[in-house]
Amino acid sequence: MPFPIDHDMHCHSCLSSCSSDPAQSAQAILDHAKAHGYTLQCITDHLWDNLVPGASGWYAPQDVEHVKKNLPLPKDDQVRMVFGCETEFLGGSRLGLDPRHYDDFDFIVIPPNHFHMKNFVRPDTYDTEEKIADLFVRRLEEISNLDLPWRKVGIAHMVCGLIFKEGDQYRVYELIDEARFRAVMRKFARLGAGIEINLSSFWPDWKAHEDAMLRLYRLAKEEGCKFYLASDAHHPRELELVPGLAPGVVEALGLTEADRFILE
Repeated sequence: MPFPIDHDMHCHSCLSSCSSDPAQSAQAILDHAKAHGYTLQCITDHLWDNLVPGASGWYAPQDVEHVKKNLPLPKDDQVRMVFGCETEFLGGSRLGLDPRHYDDFDFIVIPPNHFHMKNFVRPDTYDTEEKIADLFVRRLEEISNLDLPWRKVGIAHMVCGLIFKEGDQYRVYELIDEARFRAVMRKFARLGAGIEINLSSFWPDWKAHEDAMLRLYRLAKEEGCKFYLASDAHHPRELELVPGLAPGVVEALGLTEADRFILE
């Protein structure tokens, strides 16, 4: 069976500061999902738990109570609406969500490569493609060592333009050590985490860099990882990234229904 294009497990509502678009409401997101025949739609607003010290000025207002303003989520007989969050990871064991709040969320998205946040997520001494490639794999390894409810955890945007805005992101992907990357993907597969195919990273012209863009996903697939689709939408028009781009990416990766991450 083909990989189903019937879900979007990472998108933002107007509660995320990088959105703040009143048209990006929970109901509007549900309406889009229903119109496209989805069975699952997750809202994952940015979050830094106020139980965790060290929030940046940008993250501090986006705490658990803030993102809970979307509750209760609208309901629909066709679309399962899921309450999630996208929290930040700073390296080591520094996650922006306290374990006391894990049960408040149905899905937890963790980005390993928000490296545009200098001296918060990324030390500014990491300033070459080689160093960034090493840091990215190290962040994945560190995330894999956390004590998390793995069956409801997604590893966000394996490829992402924010990984090294000052340099060549495609060169970063090519430089990532294959043996280390395979090892951590095997671990994620064993733990049961989902690996995100973030379609915002593939816009507008992923085919111009297809080998670099798909390299990490192909390795993850070979190591048994399961995948889910995400628009990472911050505005209504960006919700179209999943139906618009996912079929081509899924076909290029050779994914089938057996490769899908299932959120219990």
